[in-house]
Amino acid sequence: MGTALKIAQLRPQSDDLPGLRTVELSTGLVFRTYYDAAVEEVARTSIPTMGVMYREVAHLVAADPGIIDWSAVAFVQDTAYVPPRRGGEVRWSALVDPSGQLRSVGIVSLYQTLPHEQVHAIQSTLRPGLPRWFSEGMAEWAGLHVTQGRAPSLAEEKRTELRNAYESLGEPLNLSAWGGVTVNRDAILRQVTPEQRERMEADPSYSPPGPFRFGPGDMISDEANTLARYGGSLALFEMLEEAVGQERMRAWFRAVWQADSTLNTEKLISLAREHTGVDLQSWFER
Repeated sequence: MGTALKIAQLRPQSDDLPGLRTVELSTGLVFRTYYDAAVEEVARTSIPTMGVMYREVAHLVAADPGIIDWSAVAFVQDTAYVPPRRGGEVRWSALVDPSGQLRSVGIVSLYQTLPHEQVHAIQSTLRPGLPRWFSEGMAEWAGLHVTQGRAPSLAEEKRTELRNAYESLGEPLNLSAWGGVTVNRDAILRQVTPEQRERMEADPSYSPPGPFRFGPGDMISDEANTLARYGGSLALFEMLEEAVGQERMRAWFRAVWQADSTLNTEKLISLAREHTGVDLQSWFER
């Protein structure tokens, strides 16, 4: 069902594309769309579809679309387009060919990448800093539901790719460690005494006393088996949907958005058990 939209031209900026600000009157949903002058028509005709997709993804994850800081989209012909950095705005692009149609990569951007990334916009608004398995699992699960309704072949292709990566992994998945940050051992070694260094090399469990100083280059994020971890996280959410249905999943999501404290894997498992009745612990022993 359609809903009334109020579309207004953004104030022109000398270093930026023309843009539009759209407000969905029934929900208060607000988002921005930019465009090359040559492709204004495809940008404008895509706005109602984007509004519906944003409402759908918000419903799936139990979010109020009217309070989300949605990422912007730029419809462009330049494959090398880089948006200006302004006010922390996140902006994605969709390529349009010279005939005024979305290219194949533009269709992927609009119907697959964008729903996924708008789940991250929801997370950034409501609960930043979630464990990677949760943030990416939710984004794949909800995003692909939206993709399925508009480009089902893209959704099935993506699900197959992630499922194959997950099922063919020949080592522990270790979802809870995904994206975890640790200190590069060399950053510690260069700050200890020769005696401490010798002991560290002889005894891997030895942790020398600090204090130490670390810079951004001294930190290591666990990004091993990324595609398999995307697949495993998606499989977890799909298992929950099959086991308890979307409504009970949304009860879990609402508890996540409303939680008072930082949420780690242990707390997310506890909230899932409370609101869905499913114990996810075994997924973190794989």
